[in-house]
Amino acid sequence: MRYTNNMLNASVSRRTQLIGAVAAVAIGLLVAFMIRLHPEGLRAPAWVAYVAASAFVLAGLCLFAGAVEMNWLQGWLGIAATLSLFVVSLWIALGPGERACSMSIPFVQSIAHDALCRGAFGIGALLVALFLGLLVRRAITSGS
Repeated sequence: MRYTNNMLNASVSRRTQLIGAVAAVAIGLLVAFMIRLHPEGLRAPAWVAYVAASAFVLAGLCLFAGAVEMNWLQGWLGIAATLSLFVVSLWIALGPGERACSMSIPFVQSIAHDALCRGAFGIGALLVALFLGLLVRRAITSGS
């Protein structure tokens, strides 16, 4: 009986991963489609928006690879998804033009100054870069 419950939990987890994978890929494709339909609504170059949408697609594919137990592919898809997040945060921090971000702390909400916005995303880009380096190191060492 105990073995059956473990098998049931494993299948629920796989099913949950597959549902999450389909949802993430669908959201990414829907966002890319909306970008294509209404590029005039963007406050960034289209390529930045497409890279952001690709993060959802890559994360969904990563979930799918995990559900079918293709660990090596899951690792590299995770790297690709993280790389897309890094590129977007790096563009916000260093790209041309002014940035306007909203900021909120308890009971206070306002628009952040350009330097604060860029600084916050710059720190985020550094953290994502560190994480990306760890993922690449792990993928390379586990592959050998």
